[in-house]
Amino acid sequence: MARRRSSSTLNTPPTESRNNGTTTKLAIAGAIFAVGIGVGIALSTLNPTPRTVDAIRLDNLAPSRDFCNNYGASAMVMSSRVYVTLNPFNVFISQAEPVPGCVVLPNNWNVLLQKNVIKEADIRQCKDRMNTFGFTGDLDKSPSVDCIYESKNATEKFTNALPPKAIPSPQQ
Repeated sequence: MARRRSSSTLNTPPTESRNNGTTTKLAIAGAIFAVGIGVGIALSTLNPTPRTVDAIRLDNLAPSRDFCNNYGASAMVMSSRVYVTLNPFNVFISQAEPVPGCVVLPNNWNVLLQKNVIKEADIRQCKDRMNTFGFTGDLDKSPSVDCIYESKNATEKFTNALPPKAIPSPQQ
C-alpha cells in the first residue's frame, strides 16, 4: 500500500510546477529581449552609420581639427539666405546646408591673429558687440571667418528642461 500512496502522489497534476515553468520561461524570454535591445543599442552606438552625427564625429569633421579641439568648439554651421519681397509681401528662405565649422573661444583670438586670418580691427569690432569668431574651412588655406553672436536664449532652451511658454493667440 505504501507503493500505491507514493504512486498516487506521482500521478497528481503538478499545478505549481506548471506555473513556475511558465514564469521561468517568461523571465528567460524577457531577459533575452532586454539583452538583445542592449546589444543593438551598443552596436549602433559603437558603429554609427555615416548619417549618424554625434559630438565625437563632429569633432573629427571640424576644420583644422586640432586647433578647434584645443582653442574652441566644433560646430555645425548653417548658411541660408532670406529673400523678402515688399509688393506683395513675402519671405523666402533658401535651403540650409550644414557645413563643419569651429567656434573660437574669446581668450584664443590671438592664435587667429598669429595665423593672419583676422586683424586687430576685426577684434575691436567683434569685441565691441560682445561676440566671438567662428570659421569654416582650413585655417592654413583660406578659411571663412565670421564675427558671430552667442545666443544665450537658445542655450537656455536646450539646457533647461522647462517646456516652452505658451504663446497667446492674437484673438485672446
